[in-house]
Amino acid sequence: MLNNLKSLEELDSIKTMWDVVVAGAGPAGAIAALVLAQAGCQVLLIDDIPTHTHKIGESLPGASRQILHNLGLLAHIESGSHLPCYGNASAWGTDKLTINDFINDPRGTGWHLDRVQFDETLRLEALRAGAVFSKNRVKEVIQHHNTWKISGKDCQIYSQWWIDATGRSAALAKSQGAICQKDIPLFAIYRWVATSQDDTESRTLIEAAPNGWWYTARLPHQTRVIIFHTNTREATQIQRHPDLWNTYLEQTKHISQYLNKITYQDSHYIIETGGSYLNQVAGHQWIATGDAALNFDPISSQGIFNALYTGMKAGQTVYSALKGDLTAISDYMHRLKTIRNTYYRHHTFIYQSETRWNNNPFWISRKSL
Repeated sequence: MLNNLKSLEELDSIKTMWDVVVAGAGPAGAIAALVLAQAGCQVLLIDDIPTHTHKIGESLPGASRQILHNLGLLAHIESGSHLPCYGNASAWGTDKLTINDFINDPRGTGWHLDRVQFDETLRLEALRAGAVFSKNRVKEVIQHHNTWKISGKDCQIYSQWWIDATGRSAALAKSQGAICQKDIPLFAIYRWVATSQDDTESRTLIEAAPNGWWYTARLPHQTRVIIFHTNTREATQIQRHPDLWNTYLEQTKHISQYLNKITYQDSHYIIETGGSYLNQVAGHQWIATGDAALNFDPISSQGIFNALYTGMKAGQTVYSALKGDLTAISDYMHRLKTIRNTYYRHHTFIYQSETRWNNNPFWISRKSL
């Protein structure tokens, strides 16, 4: 749907000056664009969106309901193909499962998302609010008097502000001198599998293991994702010897029970998923949001929620700054610092609560947090 919109080259002949350019059209960028467009700003949302059939990152907690409601998005999410998540089951610190049912959570159930559909919904709602989309990629930002000259593929535009929502690369913020501070490396090696009709488990399942931890969730369209989180050494070994992933999976007590219900759809994928943060999340007429500003270890299950929240706050902050309230920038920076500190304390507590393999390299590194 978005691919049918005009390219940046076509837009350049119509409009070259914008209030805000948002680089990156994932959840954080789309929400920032939505907030600004709803406030009446001229917003250009730029991303060279790849074609996906699946996309990693599917857990959205019930705490996000209020944000989605406030932005007018809740009904769209509830009517999508996303599956409700009624709780979590975890074998952490013990080989027995601990159940956390969301029926007791006043914020309600969460979702296991169809991420491709979810991201598309957010972008389309930003466009309905008045933002303009360009399938392109921002290659360079240069200060030009009191505006920014923003270069894409064979074109350039101007904007008062820009928002870096480019994900972990934080490419634009880094070009302004921001530095990414990384936590202990963590890698996710994952596969999507086709499941049988007998697979009706609606909860996420997490299981700690000697050299990392496992996660699985049932997704829409009779699909399940299975992910092994581990350190650099193990990830390298699995890249060289892919059968190790299957061997480690078979050694799990709980997640291995799904093996007789699945058919592998494709080979392994691997991505870096460790926590990180920018030492500078805003500067002169620019701001970073989502994964470009803060990354969370997936054990927190807060990645998409953080993207929604910080995207919303980034949009509100830029709008306030456009109206002359420059204190909004320092408030945003302070808010993200508080989020980071709260996350890090919780992250440390979770890893230190697993004590069964204190002599294994993966867990030793996390005891020194």
